Amino acid sequence: MTRSARILRGGALPLLLAVGAMLASGCAKRLELKMTIDVLSEPGKADVEYRNKPVGAVPQRINIETFDDLESIKATAADGQVVEKRIRILSPETAQVIFRFGKEPSALAKKLGAASLLVFEYSEKVSFDSGKADLKPEALPILNKQKEILNTYFPNSKAFVCGYTDSTGGDDLNMKLSLDRATAVFNYLSAAGGVAKSRLEPRGFGKDFPLDTNATPVGRALNRRTEVVLPD
Repeated sequence: MTRSARILRGGALPLLLAVGAMLASGCAKRLELKMTIDVLSEPGKADVEYRNKPVGAVPQRINIETFDDLESIKATAADGQVVEKRIRILSPETAQVIFRFGKEPSALAKKLGAASLLVFEYSEKVSFDSGKADLKPEALPILNKQKEILNTYFPNSKAFVCGYTDSTGGDDLNMKLSLDRATAVFNYLSAAGGVAKSRLEPRGFGKDFPLDTNATPVGRALNRRTEVVLPD
């Protein structure tokens, strides 16, 4: 046996294999996600950090390449802690990241028994036609990315798939529509090769937990949505 072979057998080879495994793991985790992100905060101002570097106060616009970049966006405020990080998907290329600060969990977090939440939000315009529970074709590429995110970055986490409506229409109809939409997203995410059904739970909340006023068309549009919610 040559000297180099003895070195590899004795200790260097296991080290090289371990380093290779670490590098492969790191590379596998970098999910491409090319988007323009507008960073906001509620209520009041917050300071934004990106890739461990301060970039200034909200609002900020950041162009990202991967989900790791999206995860690296953080915010701090003098009064309160982050109780919700909301990723509002506007299109396959654009999104808002909204940090919500408070001194106690949000109403939705309390309902789900969580201290804080990571929320992926999809508006009705992105996912469904008005009054319908059939996914639009243009929503499917976005939900395919959601599958990859859940399986790659949160492989052991359970998530709620939640549906919401505005306050127009009857309560029973709204509750059914919101659950039907949540179930449609749940079914797509958990289809063959997707996220394990045991990790997802569909919930319909009707007009509860509005994001904005139901007194204006803009507010009602924000309230009609589906979400993938990861409790912390």
